[in-house]
Amino acid sequence: MSSRPLLPAASEGASDALEEAKFRARMARVGPEATNRPPRGSRAPERGRRLRLGWKGWLVVDSLVVLLVVAGVVAWPPIQACRYQDQTVGFYAGDSVGKCIRRGIADRLDTADQRFKRLIRRSGQ
Repeated sequence: MSSRPLLPAASEGASDALEEAKFRARMARVGPEATNRPPRGSRAPERGRRLRLGWKGWLVVDSLVVLLVVAGVVAWPPIQACRYQDQTVGFYAGDSVGKCIRRGIADRLDTADQRFKRLIRRSGQ
């Protein structure tokens, strides 16, 4: 293998000068570093301010989102069924939409509890 450079020496100096000129042109467009940096003690303009929470804060936020989704899945079907019953058939004396919803949610939670128990005991289908 030859130890000669691939480019002639004259072109190296020219390309270095060209790169230097490009670098100086970029720096002139950007401006001096002191003008781009905000003074100490002042807050920088907030372009895309993001919420900064630690991992514990995000764990709480994620837990709340999961809890809201589960609550929606548990509560939505009984609410819709009771509203439909109220509009079409109505309720017996002493019954109301609220009681119907509470009864429906309690039934769904009881069913889920029984399914978990069966899963843990590995019995039934």
